[in-house]
Amino acid sequence: MLYEFSNVIDPNELPRKLSDLKWHITGFVDGDGSFPVVLSPDPTKKYGWLIQPRFEIELRKQPDSKTMLKIVCIAIGMKPKILEGENSFKLIVTNRRLLREKVLTFFAEYPPVLKQDKLELMSYVVNELDEKKHLEQEGFKEVIRRIYSLPVDGETRRKWSFSDLIQGENTPETQKKRPLVFPEGSAAQKHYVAGFIDAEGTLGYAINKETQSITPYLTVTHRDVEMLSKAQQIISCGRISTGRLQVYGIKDVVQKVIPFLDSQKLIARRTVYKEFRRVLAMIVKGEHRGDFRKMEALARSLNRRLGDPQRPYAGCPSKEG
Repeated sequence: MLYEFSNVIDPNELPRKLSDLKWHITGFVDGDGSFPVVLSPDPTKKYGWLIQPRFEIELRKQPDSKTMLKIVCIAIGMKPKILEGENSFKLIVTNRRLLREKVLTFFAEYPPVLKQDKLELMSYVVNELDEKKHLEQEGFKEVIRRIYSLPVDGETRRKWSFSDLIQGENTPETQKKRPLVFPEGSAAQKHYVAGFIDAEGTLGYAINKETQSITPYLTVTHRDVEMLSKAQQIISCGRISTGRLQVYGIKDVVQKVIPFLDSQKLIARRTVYKEFRRVLAMIVKGEHRGDFRKMEALARSLNRRLGDPQRPYAGCPSKEG
């Protein structure tokens, strides 16, 4: 039991081993976290730019979001400092000592799969700033070159062009995408994937009024097919198409998804998951056939709490009414 987390969560709601929880956190960060290096114009700086490496997680304001961020902080070894916005909770670490001694140390032992290149860039920039190499012209340029050589993906947003920072040079050649390296060992991979589902997964119900059917599904969305294939392999079911893995139907959800999530645990979505399971148990008993309107209302309420429900694949025998 992970009693060191008992001030923020019942330890029974967590994986039994600390290493399993840490792999869950890495999977979660690969989905919802980031390691950006923020560039901002600053006339007080020698070359006119502030270079600020960060570790960030921003979550939509849901019942378990703040708890999840506190768990991340405790596991990494930092005092929780969570920012609360109108619709979100956010963890931001900009202190270079904390980045070096806590964040980088944690992810060196439990490395991300999808964001390893971003983590390595952040580590490089932290070291360069600590050694004050950015205060020399060539050192400053080399840091900027490394930043702009990182491949741009759907999550990377650059407000400034390379020429805004360094004039008279061509934009650096973009690094090639590296193959993904997943954790070694079955337990590590399972908890990593559970963490990724905790971040990128959606549980919901497809409702068909015409046939009075309510069908459960799990959808995991990501542009990297290799990542989706690993999740498919780990949970042993589902189809991949157009950037998402979907497990659709009572049989696979009951026999594959639920045992996997019960064993590995969801943390950031645990309250909604309990409600999903409660409704699922009623559907398995056939209660929707006796009182479809009641079960439809429960399923729609859950879908609304999850946000806009993911649509099942074309050809699945259901539709949202």
